[in-house]
Amino acid sequence: MKKIFLMMSLFLLIFLFVGCKQKVMEDATIDAPTGMPSDTVAGKDFYDGSLSPDVMEGEVEPKEEGSPNFIPQAGQISASEWSDLKNYRFWLSLFTSGQDSKEGLFTEHFQKGYFDTLNMIEVVIKNGEEKVSGAKVELLSENQEVLYTSITNANGKAYLFPATKEITTIKQIGITVNNVTTYKDYTYSKETNVVEYDIKTSNTKEKIIEIMFVVDTTGSMGDEISYLKAEIDYVISSAKRNHQEAEVRLALLFYRDFGDEYVTRYFDFSTNIEEQKKNLAAQNALGGGDWEEAVDVALEEAVTKKWSEQNTTKLLFHVLDAPPHYEKDIMTRYANAIQVASSKGIRMIPVASSGIDKYTEYLLRNEAMMTGGTYTYITNHSGIGDEHIEATVGETVVEYLNMMLIRIISEYYTGIEQEKVPYYQK
Repeated sequence: MKKIFLMMSLFLLIFLFVGCKQKVMEDATIDAPTGMPSDTVAGKDFYDGSLSPDVMEGEVEPKEEGSPNFIPQAGQISASEWSDLKNYRFWLSLFTSGQDSKEGLFTEHFQKGYFDTLNMIEVVIKNGEEKVSGAKVELLSENQEVLYTSITNANGKAYLFPATKEITTIKQIGITVNNVTTYKDYTYSKETNVVEYDIKTSNTKEKIIEIMFVVDTTGSMGDEISYLKAEIDYVISSAKRNHQEAEVRLALLFYRDFGDEYVTRYFDFSTNIEEQKKNLAAQNALGGGDWEEAVDVALEEAVTKKWSEQNTTKLLFHVLDAPPHYEKDIMTRYANAIQVASSKGIRMIPVASSGIDKYTEYLLRNEAMMTGGTYTYITNHSGIGDEHIEATVGETVVEYLNMMLIRIISEYYTGIEQEKVPYYQK
């Protein structure tokens, strides 16, 4: 009898253990992090690389924030976008004096030289009703000197920025499509800063998306770097998944400052997204010391890499929290890199992180405008990282950083604006 009792007790214990284990497995169902589309909540596939392979295989448990192996999920950082190209009057208001506290905000930075974006010329190239992308647009002086060069985007638009001292010398606009150049007489004025030309040609846009992430990895980025890596990881996977008809080429350039372990560390354009994700995951934040970093060296190197000469979508995401050193040769190198990017059709999209000041914001907004890009910045809504300054912009939508960057990639590739996913603050 005693033996039978012991056997029944053992059976009951086994039954309870199996039942509890099943309940734990049911309770462990993974929910989507805030901001993720519902159709991506499919177990392991949902993470899409935002957790390391070891964690996904169960060999390593995800660590808490602050621990050495902490790995956050994507879809947590809040951010906004502001296009000064689309809101050009607002941009100009930041250089005038008046009663509004925003007016004249950037005047002192403008007076330092290097950048002059107060005379924008928007050029639209069409072929009948079709917008022509990839057209080379040059602004020429009366002695045929090239004052500025830009490449039309998916909407057929190019943006030229002559310096104030050059506007009286402007004579022509040169348009090159499929190796054929057409010259149009042009005289600059505030009333003629938007011009449209109809060129009989064929559109040669390639189904290729070239993306380069240029990331500051100095110590000051330590408060956000692990989160940013997760967000970038998700973005590059989504770009490939969302545009399966396109070839996605990805490059990574990390930079610090002179005297650090490295000034730049580069991984060239590749279609092997998984390999690039491993290269991204291996990076950390260290070094720096002073505030300014080797921004000029990083961008000069970035724009001279193996970008295609074809009519492709070229995007450079610049993730940083500090400006270049303020010295003449350094600032000249920085400004020249931006002009080279414009001439190649490389759209610079800064991602301003915690720690930037108004001067850095000014530089980054110039960087975006002059290359036909857009300004993005991380906000305080998520509570991730140190304090983020409030950008001096008009009304914007707070979004999820990863979803915002995915949207921006699609918009530059297709030329079609997409709906923004508002950030939900718990």
